[in-house]
Amino acid sequence: MRQGISYMVHCVEGFMVLSGFFLGAGSVSGQQVTYSGSAQYATGSYFFEKSTNSFYLTNGIRVADNGVSISLNVPYTIQNTPWLSYSGIGYIPTGGPQNGMVSDMGKGRGKGKGGQGQTRGMASVSTVDEAVPLADTVSYNKYGFSDPNLYLSVRLSPDRATATSLYLNAGVKIPFANPETGFGTGAWDLGAGLSLTQRFGTFFISADAMYWHLGDMQDLNFNDPVSFGLGLGKSWKNGKWLLSGLLTGYTRIIEGYDPPLSLGIGLGHFLTKKITLNANISFGLSESSSDVGGGIGWSVRL
Repeated sequence: MRQGISYMVHCVEGFMVLSGFFLGAGSVSGQQVTYSGSAQYATGSYFFEKSTNSFYLTNGIRVADNGVSISLNVPYTIQNTPWLSYSGIGYIPTGGPQNGMVSDMGKGRGKGKGGQGQTRGMASVSTVDEAVPLADTVSYNKYGFSDPNLYLSVRLSPDRATATSLYLNAGVKIPFANPETGFGTGAWDLGAGLSLTQRFGTFFISADAMYWHLGDMQDLNFNDPVSFGLGLGKSWKNGKWLLSGLLTGYTRIIEGYDPPLSLGIGLGHFLTKKITLNANISFGLSESSSDVGGGIGWSVRL
């Protein structure tokens, strides 16, 4: 059975490569270099009046040696609105260049001024407030690089553990993209936390928690959230296939708005000893999540 846990990056949309959460590179001796990538699509209205369609292509390099790994990931984004901004925890519906409007309306939301409940994704939002009206973006269609991010992961469990994998994780998002395009917040983000995977025969359970300090935008202040993930996986064919489910969420990020919460399903496959492929689909359970998302991912041990 192949062991280990790859570094999990919570995506605010909940459509991260779910299988990769379980099918990481196992405990090894000596240095390893791995290239990974993913192509993801998501759509949703979030708490705005119109929907945003997003396509994300992410490429990354990971270097691991003796239980310590460092990875660099660079996302490339295509969006039909500037209303989503890339942060250390993924994409957040900030309003982009109109983030002041999101901040102002958030102060009056959740105080009994909302209307009747409505269904979003797979769950019903108990308190629905007025949608945030932003400028029309019918002709908007932008593409470009989002902010790159660096991650450090240190294995705390014994070397070559057969059933338990415990990691200390840290991350930093580097401000690179222009906030006016919606591809970044213009600020540094820092995070630290723990991830755990436990195997029971051919079944896996996993848990992840990470505290984030998010740099504020010009007219929008963020709370410092805790991200979390709970997963269940089942492998077969001697570990070559894995079916997994993952619930991901956050504590409140923007005052007045429900934080992101998503449920996803992923399928992973070891094509060879060095090549892993996976596919995933996710459904938003809150107003800050995309309604639906999905995509494919891959990793190649160099």
